[in-house]
Amino acid sequence: MYEEAKEKALAPYAFAVEGSPDAAACVVFAEELPDAVHGALVAACAGIGLDEPCFFDAAAFDFSAAGALPEAAVASSTPAAAGGEVPGAAAGLDAASFGAHELFAAVEALDPLVLVMADEHAASLMSTAYREPVLLDAHGFLFGRPYAAFSSFGGDLHDLRAKQRNWAVLKALSKSADWLG
Repeated sequence: MYEEAKEKALAPYAFAVEGSPDAAACVVFAEELPDAVHGALVAACAGIGLDEPCFFDAAAFDFSAAGALPEAAVASSTPAAAGGEVPGAAAGLDAASFGAHELFAAVEALDPLVLVMADEHAASLMSTAYREPVLLDAHGFLFGRPYAAFSSFGGDLHDLRAKQRNWAVLKALSKSADWLG
């Protein structure tokens, strides 16, 4: 029953998900994620005892600069696809609010145990979607879920001190989640 409900809730957002939607960790990114950075994030998750994470493209939900809902957003929404109203339209949500609402719904449908935000833009979008502050280059809790957020995980791969800081953030994240042990 849970699997069917999760599959149905994720269907409108499948375009933004790469990997297993049942992964314990979800890496949220909004900037380009080259193969080397992708691999480093997979290795980092393995280093703290997590399986391979799913990757979630939060940029697909950033409608703040557009001023209007992109056709893809309207087409991907379940009610709109069924001929009904676009979620949020009845509530008078603008494009940015619609994007935040959909981002929240998509991540909650994934229901990961841990979030890793790979870049500042992703952290900003998640902070807006969850209406909670997300601290960069730190770990914390977002809607009760442990997270690690980085200003630029990819950019930090070229700086030894930044890499060490990122590893410390990930280790702190693993300690904040008792079940990671």
